[in-house]
Amino acid sequence: MALRRIKKTGPILPRVLDVLRNAIVQGDLEPGQQLNETSIASRLGVSRSPVREAIKVLESENLVQTFSGRGAFVKQLSIKEIEDFYGVLRIIHSPAIRIAAERMNYKKEEDLKTLIDQITQDHETGDIEKRRLLARRFHRFIIKATENDLLLKIYDSLRVQEERFRYYALKAGPEDIAEAHAQHLAIGEALLKRDPALAELMITNHFDTARLRVLKNIQKHREADASS
Repeated sequence: MALRRIKKTGPILPRVLDVLRNAIVQGDLEPGQQLNETSIASRLGVSRSPVREAIKVLESENLVQTFSGRGAFVKQLSIKEIEDFYGVLRIIHSPAIRIAAERMNYKKEEDLKTLIDQITQDHETGDIEKRRLLARRFHRFIIKATENDLLLKIYDSLRVQEERFRYYALKAGPEDIAEAHAQHLAIGEALLKRDPALAELMITNHFDTARLRVLKNIQKHREADASS
């Protein structure tokens, strides 16, 4: 369990919550792993109370599951949850990217070009965290470009779950990562061309392959656990 002592400056609960949430999203706390309050509190250098409260919040975010008499565990990702999640992303992004393409202007184009440059520069680093953050920024740019504040709030509400799935998508092999990178560039190019139909086609294909990538990597992880 990759948990380190936290600084006791300011409110403790938000810090504990961030540490545990990030550990789950990034796979340091693995699906099915039990969350022992005493052990976690000791590793973080805090009392059990903020750990207990943080676990309750994580349960409300669908990252943790509690069983009576057994305790709390990092929630396992089911195939249905993966299918449902990527279905929701497609429902949100398909019309959104068409609107974004139609509403592109000089300022948005310059912002998108800058973002694409950053994605390209960081592609060779092999840093999963950087890739994850830039992918998040890229997809949020699309939603924000619709100029629909309510849609952006809805998308932001999916942030934690999206980051967890994206972590598994980016744990793929070099070929899969190269494919995801190429898809981001193709989506960006379609937006710069202000081509709604092409942009929708590109992002639909992107989510379909991402879904399959997540399913493949989770299956590999489960097979590795079964053989160990």
